[in-house]
Amino acid sequence: MTLDTLTILVTSGAVVAISGISFIVTTVLSRSDRYSRLWSLGFVAGILETVSYLVWAAVPGAWWAAAIGNGALVLALAFLWNGCRVFNARRRAYTWLSLVSGLVVVVASLAPGPDGGPWAGAPVLFVGTALYAGLAAGETLRDALARSVTGRVLTLVFAIVAFYYAVRVVVLLAAGERSALFLEGFGTVTTTFIAIVLVIVAAICMSVLQPQRALTPHGHAAQPGVLSITGVVDADQFDDLARDWLVRARRERETLVLLDVEVDNLTTINAAFGREVGDDAIRLVGRVAAEHAPSAALVGYLGYARFLVLTTPPPFGSATDVAAALQTALVLAPVDPQQGVRAIASFGVANTDAAGFDLDGLVAAAHDAVRSSAEPGHIAEAAEAE
Repeated sequence: MTLDTLTILVTSGAVVAISGISFIVTTVLSRSDRYSRLWSLGFVAGILETVSYLVWAAVPGAWWAAAIGNGALVLALAFLWNGCRVFNARRRAYTWLSLVSGLVVVVASLAPGPDGGPWAGAPVLFVGTALYAGLAAGETLRDALARSVTGRVLTLVFAIVAFYYAVRVVVLLAAGERSALFLEGFGTVTTTFIAIVLVIVAAICMSVLQPQRALTPHGHAAQPGVLSITGVVDADQFDDLARDWLVRARRERETLVLLDVEVDNLTTINAAFGREVGDDAIRLVGRVAAEHAPSAALVGYLGYARFLVLTTPPPFGSATDVAAALQTALVLAPVDPQQGVRAIASFGVANTDAAGFDLDGLVAAAHDAVRSSAEPGHIAEAAEAE
């Protein structure tokens, strides 16, 4: 049975619309998180893409609609990539770059005019799609998404899209848009069936990930139901208070120390003993940080078993001694004494003398330090700025 282009596009549009609307409705009805909004914008762009292609296929002379669909496709992948970045608590989402990329593809598709044919602007479209899908695949291999089984599935989805469109542009340029190899192996029918499967899988994965992390307006993460620890503030409060501390420390020419505390074995605990025990491990690390840090320390929870401790350096010894004291207290406090479950945390240490008084720079220095070694339970100090 041979399917015509319009039938194929209607089928694809129905799948994208159902998947996208379902995710968008869930986002609207639940707590509105920044990464969820970006992913929702990706699905909105995907729906715009399918509607545009339907108009192009159904309405004679609507060649311009294909150009809009091309730009919307790249925009959709770009927003999904940005959503993955925010899920991983990146400080910036490149939404402006996404919009510019979509506009570039639209212009490239419109440039040949009405006689440009169905593949007008295709090389730019394929390269843009492969690029953003590749960036999204790379982002799923980092931080919180890298620690999630669902994130691994998303890696596969984005990697398939990136590989397919990379090969597609090579075949288009080498064999031509009228070649049997391109039309039969990489034409509308093949692409649509691949897209249907991948859109369904991606929508399911993002729906699963959606309730796992709730991001604050500053892009930090806060897991509902986990943060209920005396002496530990949430990400928003920590952000506001820490910036005030740093302003006063700069004015008084005082040194402050920031510890990035991250639980290394949370995934193992969740898999072996269940998420409830994993949540208990997070609470334990927070309690230890609050109870055993210096009395004037500010302790905040960024999410997914990551805490920040801002304090003054000890009167004797080094800043790493503060981390060592917390680590010792953690070793002596099992999560579940009966089962022998213990949380293992690594510590990154940065100070204002080396990293400066900007909170973002200080957090980045401490985070780079804690990521400098894959050995569980290590303590690492940020390198001196050159």
